[in-house]
Amino acid sequence: MYLRQLFKHWTFLVFAPSKLLRQKYETFKELLRHDQKSLELITDLEELLYGKVQTDWARVDQLVRGLRWSVGCLIRSLISMHPAAYRDLEERFQQIEISLQEAVSLPEVDVRPPYTMTLAEAAQNPRLAGGKAYSLARGLTEAGLPGPRGFVVTTNAYNYFLNYNQIRHRLDELLAQVRLDDWKRLVELSGEMVAIIKHAVIPSPMQEEIVQRIEEYRQQGVAGPWVARSSAAGEDGEVSWAGQYASILNVSFEEILEAYKEILASKYSPQAVTYRIRCGLADQETPMAVLLMEMIDASVSGVVYTREPTPEEAENFCVAVYAATGLGGRLVDGSAVPEVHYLTREEPPHLLETIVRPAVGRDQKGPPKPCLSNENTLVLARWGMILEKLFGGPQDIEWCQDKNGVIFLLQSRPLKTGPISACQAWENGKIPEFNNPILLEGGLTASPGMGTGSVCVVRMKDELRNVPEAAVLVSPSLPPSFATILERLRAVVADGGSRASHFACVAREFGVPVIVGTQEATKILKPDQVVTVDANRRRVYQGEVESLQGCTAEPPIRPDTPFSTRLRSVMEYITPLSLTDPTSPDFAPRACRSMHDFTRFAHEKGMAEMFSLVGRSGRGLARARRLQSDLPLVMYVLDLEGGISSEGGEGKTVEPRFITSEPMRACWEGLTHPDVVWQEGLLHIDWEEFDRISASLVKLRSAVLASYAVISRYYLHLILRFGYHFAVTDALCSNDAEANYIAFRFKGGGGNFENRLLRVQFIKIILEWAGFTVNTRGDLLDARFDRQEPRTILSRLTLLGLLQGKTRLLDIALTGKDQVFSLADSFMGRYQEYVEGQKPPSEARTSGL
Repeated sequence: MYLRQLFKHWTFLVFAPSKLLRQKYETFKELLRHDQKSLELITDLEELLYGKVQTDWARVDQLVRGLRWSVGCLIRSLISMHPAAYRDLEERFQQIEISLQEAVSLPEVDVRPPYTMTLAEAAQNPRLAGGKAYSLARGLTEAGLPGPRGFVVTTNAYNYFLNYNQIRHRLDELLAQVRLDDWKRLVELSGEMVAIIKHAVIPSPMQEEIVQRIEEYRQQGVAGPWVARSSAAGEDGEVSWAGQYASILNVSFEEILEAYKEILASKYSPQAVTYRIRCGLADQETPMAVLLMEMIDASVSGVVYTREPTPEEAENFCVAVYAATGLGGRLVDGSAVPEVHYLTREEPPHLLETIVRPAVGRDQKGPPKPCLSNENTLVLARWGMILEKLFGGPQDIEWCQDKNGVIFLLQSRPLKTGPISACQAWENGKIPEFNNPILLEGGLTASPGMGTGSVCVVRMKDELRNVPEAAVLVSPSLPPSFATILERLRAVVADGGSRASHFACVAREFGVPVIVGTQEATKILKPDQVVTVDANRRRVYQGEVESLQGCTAEPPIRPDTPFSTRLRSVMEYITPLSLTDPTSPDFAPRACRSMHDFTRFAHEKGMAEMFSLVGRSGRGLARARRLQSDLPLVMYVLDLEGGISSEGGEGKTVEPRFITSEPMRACWEGLTHPDVVWQEGLLHIDWEEFDRISASLVKLRSAVLASYAVISRYYLHLILRFGYHFAVTDALCSNDAEANYIAFRFKGGGGNFENRLLRVQFIKIILEWAGFTVNTRGDLLDARFDRQEPRTILSRLTLLGLLQGKTRLLDIALTGKDQVFSLADSFMGRYQEYVEGQKPPSEARTSGL
């Protein structure tokens, strides 16, 4: 495959260089598409680990699979552009991909028998019995306490059930769409998952084992009815799952199998899915066992807390017995007001106090009488202390009493108590104000957290070597090279930059607080000045804020759940950025250690391939030529075919009047519209890139900093780089209306984040008015307009050029939403001819077209 690809490449290079260039650009477009998709997937994964959105592990698996595919396509695109140069890149990618797949994969499930087991067997096998059955079985067998008779349908049976019906993949597809911040969608997804379980078939081997167990108990005098209770893996353990799954009472023999499926289906109820995700558990980590027990005709039911969870009385714990008449469901769902008996934790226990409230809606003469006798209260208190000793901690115990006064143990699980620390309270919204003066406020949180250190202002790459330990780095932008000194940094504050930058990704991974888009950090913050950076509230305080001590963790405190632990392992193969300097000899495939490295490498080398090839004097290859115009805009034009008139000559520059590409002419007319004011003396280049590489003494008119257009007669790929934002227009305008389209992407700016959002809102209003489909996320805007006649496409391109010209500095000027709407109304009124009249580009303008 490699030799065939290499032969084809060199054949085109020698005999058809123009075809090679066209093919190379098509490949480059694919590369850029996969690069953008890869970075979006990396950002999505970072948001799961560091953001506020909680979701299922199936979402992680889905994103990682998409990332592996996208990065693989990205690498293959780069190799296709120059097969001889990157032969070892794919091999290195496969090595990292294998490690990534191992990290994201969950253990294989077990579908082998047994599918049922007795409670005595359950006491020895928590994996098969599930948490609730295992704890109950230990209480019955090891503590010798009385309980209902019954058996367990194992977790392996659940796995077999899913495998037999081939529904695991579909469940994962639905779980991957779950977001805990979208309750309506969660309910819809839950309903579909529940329906899948209920409509599935219980395999014959499972049915036979269940029926056989029922028959064995019938011979022992247990004729029914039955109770079906959940016993998922981990239930009633460190994670309680209290009330999350279903329990079904009074189940007849004929209803056993349907009741079993009802319990399995409750695993996918909205509340159960939400609870599991918040606990950081994957669906496969909580297979469902079902506990089938004889139904006790209860006269009284309740719970026992062996250590009453009252934080303010930490030194005076007691046993609390809660009781209510009838079935326990009335107590745990809050529909019954229980009586409470407080007892000492000694042996034997002594009754301290009994509180009995009158039954609601009943006329009673005299004080209400307790439904639970003192004798049984003392029995339950003793049970509580026995179980606490057995399980090694305070217990939450469920019990019931039958009509003969016999007490039965139904369940025992750890009792959850614990104080909230000051830092946790702040996270819950109780954030104090600090007395230290605020030196700087505003911008955008690129990486959350807090840090204190001495300011070090860095404007040039060469200055990084002088950054001291425990520094707060202040800079005009966020070059990837900052990643090389992460261990020295306590925080970073930048005038520009963005949350989606490579360094921001790295900073989030390593817990370095970062504020971007402040506009004036380099002016306000002075070298060697001690400051405290609160990236959460986007503030920089003078001096060290004493009350923050202990809350500026390094790395930041993260939830210790299976989800976060596993995801951190996965992200080791995704987000670390080792490749920071494209000019370094270490910027090579062998140095790639993550998906982030591969995307960085492929993007940089892909750009280099395009411009290095165009810059050579190879046989028959088109050259990139600087567009010579009166606009203070550095732009290079690369003609693929028919985009420049032969009258334009073969020089290093070309005048706009020789451009024959129809979409380029249309867009240029908008940029050169008389209403667009260009400031003389201000050269419009990529100033963020200039900040990053200016130490290399790159000329301002270098192609590295410039805008560029790749054109043909009917095609345009235009990248405009104004200051700290960029815009990409990709358009086809042919005689085939079904094939025609305009794709537009806009991001960034020099203003603060709020102002950039206002500009994006303005652009969105205009483009939607013009018929574009628009999507925004933060300051990133994507728009599309397609399947239109050439005249309509060209009019929209002119409008798009005009819109970009007039909004260059709008992120600095806008002050509020009212101004956005006012300016939008004015713009639409003034330029409605480009939408309603579909005004085409004029034949000639004073600008030269």
